[in-house]
Amino acid sequence: MTDGSAVDQDSLLAGLLASAPPRLTPDQAQTLLHDHWGIDGSAHEIACERDQNFRIVTGTGQDYILKISNAVEDPLNTEFQTAALRWVARVDPELPLPRAVAALDGAFTQRLKLPSGRTSVVRVLSWLDGTPLHHVPMTARMQSGIGAMTARLGRALEGFDHPGARHELLWDIQHLPRLRPLTESLGEDAVADAVRRELDHFEAQVAPALGGLRRQVIHNDMNHHNILVDASEQDRITGILDFGDMVNTYLAIDVAVAASYLASEDDPLDAIARLVASYHAVLPLEREEVELLRDLTVARLVASITITNWRAARYPENAAYILRNNGPARTAMARFATLPTQDVTRALLSACDME
Repeated sequence: MTDGSAVDQDSLLAGLLASAPPRLTPDQAQTLLHDHWGIDGSAHEIACERDQNFRIVTGTGQDYILKISNAVEDPLNTEFQTAALRWVARVDPELPLPRAVAALDGAFTQRLKLPSGRTSVVRVLSWLDGTPLHHVPMTARMQSGIGAMTARLGRALEGFDHPGARHELLWDIQHLPRLRPLTESLGEDAVADAVRRELDHFEAQVAPALGGLRRQVIHNDMNHHNILVDASEQDRITGILDFGDMVNTYLAIDVAVAASYLASEDDPLDAIARLVASYHAVLPLEREEVELLRDLTVARLVASITITNWRAARYPENAAYILRNNGPARTAMARFATLPTQDVTRALLSACDME
């Protein structure tokens, strides 16, 4: 992998994450839903980084989420996400994922002209009940549960492909060197220095080692805002949300993304080793993948800090939402990225019985 040409960088940096999300009112959302899906209910906006989402409360016991894509989103990407949800529903119907809801014409996506005059892809998914994981205390059992659920979803997606699966995405950390221009927004401090050092390391040592790893479609965003748990049994996962960062990339990246959200724990290596062990028990990792997990996990932290800083500066009105994981990522850089790489790799290999 290379860091790409200037043209490639421009296409990534000036695309989806640089475009403001749609801005429908709740009344407009309700009308759109009634006209195209025949569903009536009250619309309640949900914070979102680049699209616009509404929870639709129907009073019938079945609520929905109305998803309105960013106007610059390639419709193929939205069709890819919808196709993946339908694939998983067939392969592993017990996985707690939202279900795509067909419109009145039988299609699962609609290209609609919005009141702003711009055209967006619109779709409806079933609503999943549960408490977002970031609202409850983290436990060892949950760390194992995240690993197992990530692996189960990865296993269900094995063999799935789609023309939209290979789109270029800033959050796909195989492209990490392309984020270098965005580090200017970080200023000059210890975290910024660490980010730049890790970028150099990734480009020189990690990127050349990726080529032989397994590839497939992955979720790519198993953060604690995207995992729902049972309100009364908080170690039980009841939902996986947000498939907007799905992409065909290296399978190990899915593990690293999930691990990165445990890297701010008091004992990050213990937490991550537990997650990796439970993942490996469901979907066995290869030794070469485990040996790169430290670097891929830190790469995700670098991406999280860099992209969210840049986005928040562009859209200060949405900064609180954009920066929700920035603080923990900075903490994780201090707690996890500073651990000796050999010690981390040895612990993760041991967790997978590979020593």
